[in-house]
Amino acid sequence: MPPDQHQKTPEPETAEPIPPRRWQCCHCGGTGLDSYGDTCPHCLGLGFC
Repeated sequence: MPPDQHQKTPEPETAEPIPPRRWQCCHCGGTGLDSYGDTCPHCLGLGFC
C-alpha cells in the first residue's frame, strides 16, 4: 500500500449490556435490616449481595 493512503479500520461491534447478577442477602433475608432493626452490615441495607 502506498504511504499516502490510509487503511480503513472496521467499526467496533457493540454488544448488549449485561445485567448484574444479584443474590438475596443470606444475613438479613433480603430485608436490609438485622434482628435489632439496624442496617445489615453485610449488604449495607440493600438486601442483596
